[in-house]
Amino acid sequence: MSYKILTIDLTSGASAPEELDLPGIHGLGGKALAVELLARHLDPGVDPLAPTNVLVFTPSPLAAYGFSGSDRFGAFTKSPMTEAFLESYSGGSMARTLRETGWDAVLVTGAAAGPVRLHIDAGGATLHSAADLWGKDVFQTEDALAAVLAKRSSTMIIGPAGEHLTTCASVQVEGDHALGRGGMGAVFGSKRLKAVTVTSAGPVRAKGSEAFDAVRKAVSGLATDSPTAGAYRRFGTPMMVAVLNEAGSFPTDYWSTGRAPHRAALEAENYPTWAKVETGTCPPCPVRCRRHLTVLEGPNAGREIHGPEYETLYSFGGLCQVQTAEEVVLLHEQCNRLGMDTMSAGNVVALAIKAGQNGTIATAPAAGDAQAISRLLTEMSERSTELADILARGIRGAAAALGMEDQAIHVKGMEPAGYDPRALLGMGLAYATSPRGACHLRATFYKPILSGMTKDLDDAALAALFIDYEDRLFLYDCLVMCRFYRDWMTWDDLAVVVGELGGSPIPVEDLKTLANDLLTRVRRLNFGMGLSSADDWLPQRFLTEPLDGRPPVDAGKLRRELAEYYTARGWGAQGIPPAAA
Repeated sequence: MSYKILTIDLTSGASAPEELDLPGIHGLGGKALAVELLARHLDPGVDPLAPTNVLVFTPSPLAAYGFSGSDRFGAFTKSPMTEAFLESYSGGSMARTLRETGWDAVLVTGAAAGPVRLHIDAGGATLHSAADLWGKDVFQTEDALAAVLAKRSSTMIIGPAGEHLTTCASVQVEGDHALGRGGMGAVFGSKRLKAVTVTSAGPVRAKGSEAFDAVRKAVSGLATDSPTAGAYRRFGTPMMVAVLNEAGSFPTDYWSTGRAPHRAALEAENYPTWAKVETGTCPPCPVRCRRHLTVLEGPNAGREIHGPEYETLYSFGGLCQVQTAEEVVLLHEQCNRLGMDTMSAGNVVALAIKAGQNGTIATAPAAGDAQAISRLLTEMSERSTELADILARGIRGAAAALGMEDQAIHVKGMEPAGYDPRALLGMGLAYATSPRGACHLRATFYKPILSGMTKDLDDAALAALFIDYEDRLFLYDCLVMCRFYRDWMTWDDLAVVVGELGGSPIPVEDLKTLANDLLTRVRRLNFGMGLSSADDWLPQRFLTEPLDGRPPVDAGKLRRELAEYYTARGWGAQGIPPAAA
């Protein structure tokens, strides 16, 4: 299978196409292709903010087929937050636009002498000065680029947070989508890459086999008519506020409790009391999970804002105890404008709130003070005060500076999502083993836990179920498919889709072997970057502090689960991946 790769060196300004034959990944793109490129081009010991770090962008290989849920692309690098493998994904129109240029992947290295915009089309790449854009926020930059770009163009932009190398800086995609986690925006900033723009020459529509088309139509039907799709269409991910509060796993007061007393003011079901709610989508997805809100009354009456996802409501509404969804929505918009990940920003601000409560910091905001939190977010994006500069280092650096390492909640330097493992037994294994740091999306293992599938499983059975979810969703990341579609494509469906892309049938067992082999390659990358099995562990508070009467995570049981997981992966009981053949 041949792949078209476009490589750009920002230092010299040169770019070059390459045809790469990679039969071993069976036509997959996304994470599979990116791992191959990182293994070839990235020095694992590189400083993440050095010019020689690389960025890889890959559109969904299914975007050309109009496959529902394929309206996503991936970005990959070495993270300044974890100093390990970083993957991040975003929706919007970028996947379609990049796919239509014909490039299977774009690889960027080097650093420009001054601010630049990288523009990509079917002919290759050009660099434009972005001196007039440097210092502008994301929305201002988006407006300026809209005036000069042709139709059928897409954008990736950093704001002040990325320019100032704030560790939790995001890359905003068309304003309201984001490559959020892990500090991708800081890598852009270190390269003085203000924006990446892509213009398509026009629509591309590939046609698959009869079996492939049958899967495509069935998936689209489920995304249109299934009860799960209906729930996401009606409420989006904010419906999880109610679900997780009921489960006692909605992290509140910086991981001190699993239920928020003000939950009703955060819940999606109550949005219509203060806003007009409209839905949006990433074409051609029929789910329409995105929220467009128009505030109905008060000082912000008439203001139109993109609604937050669940993780923003947990980080600011739960951890920081901001009292209403409307206030959280405004903080969410501010983070988008500044180019800052809402999950990491909310976590480090909540740590600062705790530092203020224990007397470590006199200038920390009070819990729930949305205005003070807003000011601190702006200061973090500019690193303009002592506290802001400390928090801009990320949770690990901030905790060290504040003497709060024993209080900080993270795995490998990345904070968990809003699913407390003390209430959702099994999420500890998911957080500990995720290659990019604590992550709920690599296996979405909260789903079988909440549905009762993990109840009474022994350690080996739990590890086996987790591996099944992780393998399947690893392949979703190679197809760059939206996570909402995880229940709408079976293993048999995946075999049909991957067989189509690879040009030959692939049995399900071979597909599972391929997923395991690719995950092993990611682990080798991380070990090369300095990680070890010792990093597959949970923060001390999860192992020692009860949660609302529930016991902490059992460290002995977690060790047994890890040993079962490692062994099943073929890494031995100590979790050491075998050397490449």
